[in-house]
Amino acid sequence: MKTTISRRELLKTGLISGTGAILFGPATLGQAWAADAEKKLCVTLCSHWSYIGIGWNLGIESIALSATDAMETADREPHVKTCMNFDARAVEFLAEKFPEVAERMKRYLTAGKVELIGGTYGQPMGATIGGESNIRQIVVGRETIRKTLGYEMATFLEEEEFSHPQVPQLAAAAEFRYTSLAQVDTWGRAGIPVLEHNAIRWKGVDGSALPCVPKNSLFRAALDVKQLTESPAFKKLQTLGVPLVFAWEEFGWDDPERPAYLYVSEGYKKLAAQYPVEFVTLKEYLDKYGADPKETVYLPMDAWAKSLTWGLGGDQIRILDRKVERLLLAAELYDAIAAGLGAKSQAELLDKAWRDLMASQSHDVGLCEYTRWQGRLAPLDRLEDKHNLTWGAIGYIHLDAAQKQGRESLDAALKTLTGRINSQAKKQGRLAATVFNPHDRDRTGLALTGRVYPLPEQTKAIIVKDREGRILPSQVVKSESDGQGNLIVAELAFPAAAVPSAGYDTYYLEPTPESQPAAKTDFSYDESKLLLENEYLRVRLDPKTGAVASLIHKQSGRETIDEKRGAFPHFIGTPNPNLSLRPQPPARYDSAASQARLDWFAKGPMFATVRARHGWKYLGFETRVTLAAGRPYVEVVSRAFAQVPPLFNGSGDQLPPLMDTNLGYWLSFAPAFEVSQVVRDYPLAVEATAKNAFHALTFADLLGKDMGLLVLHPGTQWFLRDKEGIVSNLIMREWESNFDGEYGWPLYSEYRHALMPHAVGDLNNAARLRAANDFTQPLLCRIGEPQSGDLPPAKSFLRVAPESVMLSAFRKKTTPGYELRVVETEGQAAEAGVEIDVPLAAAVETNLLGRKIGEVSRRENRLAFPIDPWKIRTFEVR
Repeated sequence: MKTTISRRELLKTGLISGTGAILFGPATLGQAWAADAEKKLCVTLCSHWSYIGIGWNLGIESIALSATDAMETADREPHVKTCMNFDARAVEFLAEKFPEVAERMKRYLTAGKVELIGGTYGQPMGATIGGESNIRQIVVGRETIRKTLGYEMATFLEEEEFSHPQVPQLAAAAEFRYTSLAQVDTWGRAGIPVLEHNAIRWKGVDGSALPCVPKNSLFRAALDVKQLTESPAFKKLQTLGVPLVFAWEEFGWDDPERPAYLYVSEGYKKLAAQYPVEFVTLKEYLDKYGADPKETVYLPMDAWAKSLTWGLGGDQIRILDRKVERLLLAAELYDAIAAGLGAKSQAELLDKAWRDLMASQSHDVGLCEYTRWQGRLAPLDRLEDKHNLTWGAIGYIHLDAAQKQGRESLDAALKTLTGRINSQAKKQGRLAATVFNPHDRDRTGLALTGRVYPLPEQTKAIIVKDREGRILPSQVVKSESDGQGNLIVAELAFPAAAVPSAGYDTYYLEPTPESQPAAKTDFSYDESKLLLENEYLRVRLDPKTGAVASLIHKQSGRETIDEKRGAFPHFIGTPNPNLSLRPQPPARYDSAASQARLDWFAKGPMFATVRARHGWKYLGFETRVTLAAGRPYVEVVSRAFAQVPPLFNGSGDQLPPLMDTNLGYWLSFAPAFEVSQVVRDYPLAVEATAKNAFHALTFADLLGKDMGLLVLHPGTQWFLRDKEGIVSNLIMREWESNFDGEYGWPLYSEYRHALMPHAVGDLNNAARLRAANDFTQPLLCRIGEPQSGDLPPAKSFLRVAPESVMLSAFRKKTTPGYELRVVETEGQAAEAGVEIDVPLAAAVETNLLGRKIGEVSRRENRLAFPIDPWKIRTFEVR
């Protein structure tokens, strides 16, 4: 039985464009339906619409139409009740532009004629965004709806992709009573497992559980009553209680001159006259028939057969999304610290930044390469015109706004703190370089000064010193000089050791008119042999391709890359030969068979970068391999400029297979050991996967018998392991041609990977997650004149213990108080503690909405509490 249908397929059938009802069209109702009073069933109708995405092109008027359709349908016999799945921004904007519709919604919600479900701020694909973004989407969305409509959300169900093992905990902690897994596989396959139950208790990875309507065989069933009631699935579900037939609609596509409510109710009216049907909302169904399910089900990440929309350009948005999320978390941290020391908080600006970020996370924004008018005109003279921009372009505007606001907030906080640091008393140079570490553990890494300007005349070099006056090795990253070799502006890299957690350390820069000899570090390179080496790794590059051909873990002496089977990165893919403007592309792109142009892009005592450039007909591919002193990984930046898309061979509503590297463009390599297990992360947790095709949020750790290779990447990625042990990462695919005969793909894509060899057992989940965070968010550095202040030259403001407990967020709220959130990452109960080095007056535990749920032990500035496996715990401190 086919249980999924794509938006475009719906559009082609006319079922959402004004010619019939999605569930009960005229042809279906012409059949003879058997009435059997003993075979009662419930029917729920859910309607999905959004302002973010669809509404950007079709206007806020489409939101008003969708809501009106639902309410008018409730008023017409047989009074079908619609569960409306709107993004919270749609509700907020509707109340602003169509207050009469919002006021009517309030009345209908109160009367139980309709229900709002889901309620995230921007309807994101939950498995593709960070953990804190998951929390903000749910919390900000729920609270926006409450403030706008006075409505308390009860049921969490997003029509597109928002499903992973932490959802039950998130929903429960945000005061949802119910959940549902009855999602629709549109655009990117959600891959929801079919469970033959009327209702279950969906248990999350932490043990939280909520009553839930699963996806079963009655999901979007064709209601031939005789066929349905005689089906084995119906009979089984009937023995368990009252079955629920679940239908999805998309009110809002219809012509405002012939709205859907004029014809949708007629179909349901005929059904109700012939069969004992009870029309319910999800909340109503669970209240009556599923509030106390007998079956409790835990679904690990592998239970979902996800096939999300990688390679459509949306993956590039996800990469920037991850960077901006880390930026906002750093800005919140230091804003909270500065506010705790008496400075003015930027909480309001950061709230705006999060809302822009959440808008950019919409599932529709991921389809960012194409016009999305969907074959129809928006209303003439609509209230808002997005100027024919694609969803992705509008998403980037929001993402750029979030980044700008985040940087402004961060700069304000760091300016306050550097002004309070006593870097003058024992200064070691003309300029102070304050290095900030926004993470929850002391951190050693490479600090980049940014552009240092102005410099004194006749500056030939810049000496870097620590606060004890010791000269540190450094390297000029970028510079401009006059005709005599004097530096006008320069950017430096230098090692920063054990920068305190959620704090800072002070270094100094001394411009000098004397040239300085190259400093000695643990890093070295050999140009002739294409060798790079530091204390952790020995890297050899292939002289033909520039890829990493050998990656030796020096502690064990083990090789981790199998050069014969595949260096990293190996670019492969089959171009589509059917573009008339790009005729006769190569039969296949293969960087292993291509001679690259190699050059040393950077050379110095701190790091070196080798660039390799491949040029093929219609496609250019470039890599930059960097090894730096003190880093346990080699970094690889890969860039592709593709004037021809990869081959596609899907059909109908089927997405391209992701088990075939002949479809799409891929980066691949071969580990030098047999991979027996892969560990990957998803929002707020980590799990091993038994699948050969899988997605990973920030890392995939390839584990053998005694050797492992941690692959870091900023932005959710799709991976494939084939039977030969080759590991491939999908970087581009095309499937627009499947729907409208046109081709759409991102011409340019850019990826950063880090390969980090390790002995099995050396890395736990917390270490993997912190490595991923460090890779995405570098140390922060601010340059200025030394100051006299009341803060010491180095300080930690926040410490978390034990290692398995990680800081998720620390922020000044827009209301009084501060919010602190931590998460357990090892799946083991622990006694945890958080020490905050700003004065604390009080602390309580809250749920995600900030409502008090308990006390917490506090001794001066230290909180102590037990934490269960995978638990998220939130506290309000003052």
